[in-house]
Amino acid sequence: MYVCICNGVTDRDIRDAASRGARTVKDLRRELGVASDCGKCASCAHEVLCEARREAPLPGRLQPA
Repeated sequence: MYVCICNGVTDRDIRDAASRGARTVKDLRRELGVASDCGKCASCAHEVLCEARREAPLPGRLQPA
């Protein structure tokens, strides 16, 4: 789904950025341009980022097989 219409950023783009280390909306703005134009996407982008971080495996933690 598109999160930032102004810059054509999808939830998948945000999840990918999170997997590369993005931790804040400011990180997403720097990397993807999220919330850099009208800003209406900031809250949705934050929600997607938080969800992606919750779902991401923690470093050094064994994952179930």
